[in-house]
Amino acid sequence: MNEIYERALAYLRARSPRERWLIGAALAFLFVVFVHQSMITPLQADVAESEARIEALEGQLVRAVRMAADVRRLQGELSAVEARIEPGVSANLLSLLESLAAQAQIKDRLESIKPKQGNANPRYPETRVEVSLRGATLSQTVQFLHKIETASMHLIVHSIRIKARGGADRLLDVSFSVSSFEKA
Repeated sequence: MNEIYERALAYLRARSPRERWLIGAALAFLFVVFVHQSMITPLQADVAESEARIEALEGQLVRAVRMAADVRRLQGELSAVEARIEPGVSANLLSLLESLAAQAQIKDRLESIKPKQGNANPRYPETRVEVSLRGATLSQTVQFLHKIETASMHLIVHSIRIKARGGADRLLDVSFSVSSFEKA
């Protein structure tokens, strides 16, 4: 090692002061490039990667905050619906629909209320009935549907079908399903 060092010194002594300054400047430049490439560039890449990761995590945080708000809103809606669900609803649904038809002054147009198969959800068993109205006016039908929608129990109207009977009196034949749910 000393031999290489002595040769380098002998080589520099043999050069003029201007050449020594140029060689020193070139070596300093190479040293700076080496330090930059071996230390600074990897650090800059790490910083850029960290900034990109921070930005991605901030985006995930914003989405998580939105999702948390949605979850809280849905939990509130679920609580409101659960408060309207009563145990033992299956026996009361038929009588409730008949009383709502009477309130809507459409009981004489109520052709049938037939039980149908509901879903098999173990937590919220469903009771479903098929309701048929014959010769009802649009106003009567809307009033009856409104009574169902605003009933004290949580009722859901499914698959409504409306047929015009024809003629000048503009009567309708209406059929739809109504579902209620129980707490298990």
